[in-house]
Amino acid sequence: MYTMESCLPYVLTGSIFYGFGIKWCYEYAKFWISLRPKENESMTKGVRFWKKCKRVFTNHPIEGSLKLIATAIGLSGTLTSGLSDVGVVSHKVVHATMYLFFAFSGLVDVLNFYFPHNVSDGLVKMALAQSFFVEGFLFIWANVDESSAVNIILAGIVWTTSFAITLELVWPEIKLLRACTTLLHGGWISHMVRMYRVEPLLPARVALAFSWHVAAASAITLCIVCITRSCAPKLVVEEPPEIPIYDYCQEPDQRI
Repeated sequence: MYTMESCLPYVLTGSIFYGFGIKWCYEYAKFWISLRPKENESMTKGVRFWKKCKRVFTNHPIEGSLKLIATAIGLSGTLTSGLSDVGVVSHKVVHATMYLFFAFSGLVDVLNFYFPHNVSDGLVKMALAQSFFVEGFLFIWANVDESSAVNIILAGIVWTTSFAITLELVWPEIKLLRACTTLLHGGWISHMVRMYRVEPLLPARVALAFSWHVAAASAITLCIVCITRSCAPKLVVEEPPEIPIYDYCQEPDQRI
């Protein structure tokens, strides 16, 4: 029988993934508005506070640290939960393998932050795509838990995220898909992966829940992108100055 304590790691891990999704939605919208010129206005207290918060996030490897924290939470939950420890391959070993891949991705993030010349952004994306791919792969082929429908949907979500991250190497705008599927990933782990450990779920209920999770992730993505862009400074396009055209027909006679 699963208790609330055994489900808590899934809620915390899903919340961290949800946080990543919100962060990536903001970064997607900010990427496209960062090219706009800033208006020369006096900064209010709210703007100063926001700039201080941004300096905290930009001066520390927040994303890599969160991945390492999520790994620690997931590993502790795996060791203390009621997962089966018998069979050819232990379920605890399978879960620990997933979390260790995310720990590797977090380590690459930290190295990229402190040594950007040696560890490129491409390596960061490759490590993250690899961790999502392995998670989906193990949920499909390792028979991690009893509910195959929940696991198949989760694998599809994380494989879509992995594919989107890979495409970002040549198509930066697809980061929006990565953000949306990560929101879906976090909500699915916190809600459905936690729920089927407490009570049996019929496939019809799983399908309906997935539809509502997709709607919620899309709505959150839409709101964050719209709010971020609405708070951006407006692009003021000034008309170019008029350049006089030299009239060769009325050229004065230089012989005078």
